[in-house]
Amino acid sequence: MSKVGWKLTGLAFALPLGFVARKAVAAGWRAVRHDDPPQHADDFEASWGETLAWAALSGVAIAAAELVAARGAARVWRQLTGNEPPGHEHEPAEIEA
Repeated sequence: MSKVGWKLTGLAFALPLGFVARKAVAAGWRAVRHDDPPQHADDFEASWGETLAWAALSGVAIAAAELVAARGAARVWRQLTGNEPPGHEHEPAEIEA
């Protein structure tokens, strides 16, 4: 049950943070460019530069949201259970000879 609980905890953080990240990047794009961001990779009306810039910005925003979600979920998991999340237990450091 702990793996399922961990997945649900992670999901509870990831979904809203991913949504907020996407909305924030789109709002920032609109504020700077005064136009909507490219909607799809096959949006042939958008230039290569616009499409690549949008892909890079969205990728960075989603990666940052994933990082914040994972660390936030781990912190809550530790507070609720007193243990590290499943699969993230610390291994004892190996001593080199």
